[in-house]
Order: sequence, then C-alpha cells, then structure tokens
Amino acid sequence: MTRPGRTLAAAAALWLALTGLGEALLWRAPLLPTAAAHEARVSDEAFRLLVRLAVPVFAFVVSVLVVAVARFRVRGRPEGDGPPVWGSPRVVGAWLGITGLLAMGIMVNPGLVGLSELMAGHRHDPDVVVRVEGSMWAWKVSYPGSGIEAAPEIVLPVDRLVRFEVTSIDVIHSFWVPAFRVKIDAVPGRVTEAYVRPTRVGEFETDPAFRLQCAELCGFGHAGMRMPVRVVPEEEFRSWLAAGGGKPPATCEPSGTELRIAAEDLVFDLGCLAAPAGRPFTIAFDNRDQGVPHNVAIYTDETAAEALFVGEIVTGPTEVVYEVPALPAGTYFFRCDVHPATMTGTFIVG
Repeated sequence: MTRPGRTLAAAAALWLALTGLGEALLWRAPLLPTAAAHEARVSDEAFRLLVRLAVPVFAFVVSVLVVAVARFRVRGRPEGDGPPVWGSPRVVGAWLGITGLLAMGIMVNPGLVGLSELMAGHRHDPDVVVRVEGSMWAWKVSYPGSGIEAAPEIVLPVDRLVRFEVTSIDVIHSFWVPAFRVKIDAVPGRVTEAYVRPTRVGEFETDPAFRLQCAELCGFGHAGMRMPVRVVPEEEFRSWLAAGGGKPPATCEPSGTELRIAAEDLVFDLGCLAAPAGRPFTIAFDNRDQGVPHNVAIYTDETAAEALFVGEIVTGPTEVVYEVPALPAGTYFFRCDVHPATMTGTFIVG
C-alpha cells in the first residue's frame, strides 16, 4: 500500500472507531431531563436523531485533523509553504451531493414530520386553559372560569390537553417548563399560546424539571422567576379546582404591636399578619432579595383601591421598620406594590 493509501486507511480507521465510540456513548449518556409530556417525547426524539447524525460528522473532522497533524507535521520553523493541493471535482461533487441529501432528509424528518406530530394533537379544543402573566420578577397564574386568579403553583391533569395563554405586563419574559420541553415568549400587549399534553405524574418537590422558569434575561430577579409545576390524576385536579387552588383561608391572631415579615425569592414568608385594633404598630420588613425592590402596603381589600398604609419601597438586601398608625378592627389586604400578582396576604386587625 502506498503512503497516501496508508494515510487514508489510518484516517478511515480512526473515523470508524470514534464514530462507534460516540454512538455507543449516546445510548447510555443521560443527556436530557425528565420528559413528562407528549411534546417532550417528540422533541427528545428529534434531538437524539440529530445528535446521532452529528457524531460521524464530528468524528470525521477530528480524524482528519489528528491524522494530518501526525502525518504532515513539520518540526521547527518551516522553510516555506508546502506544495499546493488540488481538489478533485468528483470529490467536491460527491460531498455536495451527500450533504445536500442529508440536509433535505433532516428537513423532512425530524423537521416536517416532527412539526406534524406536534400539531396533530392540538387541532381540537383544550381540556384545560391556563392563563400565565409575567412581570418582573414573578408569574401570575389563573384558571378561567374556576375563580382561581393567583395560584401559588401550576397544577395540571395527566393525559389532558392544556393550552397556556401567555402574556407580560412589562418586559419580554419567556415561558418554559423543562419537563414539557415547551418554550414561548411572554410579550407585553400580546397573548401567545402553547399546548402541552402531560403524560406522567410529577412535582417540583421531587423533580426540579417540573417548574415554570423564565428563559429570557429580564433583569436582576430573572433567576428567581420560577414557579412549581405539579401534574396529578384528573380526579385530584378537579378536587384542587373545587377547593379554589388548595389555598386554606388565612387566619392569624394579634400577638403585639411589633410585627415582622420577610421577602425572599419574590414571596413573603407569611400569608397573614395581625395587629391589635386602635393601637399604632410597627412592621419590621426584611427584604432578602438581592437587587430586587419590595415594600409592604395595606389596603382595604384585594382591589387595592383604598390604601390604609403604603410602606417605602426598598431594594434588597436591606431591612426597614415601618411605623403604621392605628387601624380599626377588620380584615384587610396587604401586598408588595412592585409584585402585586404574587406577593399578597391577609391583614387582620382585632
């Protein structure tokens, strides 16, 4: 065998070895998180196919580089340019033909085939509609027709088609649930839609892939803009809806005139505060969110039409003590004015 022949044989042998090793590793490597929806299965199959097709291409490039360095390297400073290398029209034509056919094949499958499979399940009315509103830096989730306007988590029934209606009230955010492989932008003034059919029960407490996460850089609190997702049997989901989202009524008893509350990860640590009637009191507010502004404001009810007290907005991490004048007995509403969709609670004066 001539020396060029041995060089080509070495490159071919290395290419075959690297390709075989790469394909074998792909069968065992845990490349992807939990797949918990029909859409996740379709996306994962497309991803794995593309990676398997990319392995021999990557192995070919690496093999040529390794053999070229081993065979044609020059020690020391070269005396001049090497001899010219002329390409073969047949090789160029074959290369263009093969890569062109591969590109067209990928456009058909998983391209058009995958899109068709994704859209096939979305051609009828959804079983559940969930409205999701993004704001800096929290999500407001509601279930139309159920009375649930600010759910603390996303709860979905398994094996049912869900339509998410996504929007934003300030900047562009992005709706993304890793377990579903579904991502769509939340655009101010516009409602975008995403469809999901969950296929397995799961929750964030045991699997972090079950979470709603903002996937569009939107400011200081971007990393904390998340919400738990729970997929449950349909009967449990109906019970959750009937219970108003599973939130028990807030109750607490006045314990003095010095109240404390903290904000961390864009939520209050307490859902209920209580103060004695007819006596001034203080609220020690601890904002633990780095670079995020919060406050505590008290209103007559959830409409926030009439303010009883509005605390200064402070950027964390910091602590501030609010001095609140005496309030008459009653049940009121408190919130963070910066994040009114998710940071709320009941204020009891008695």
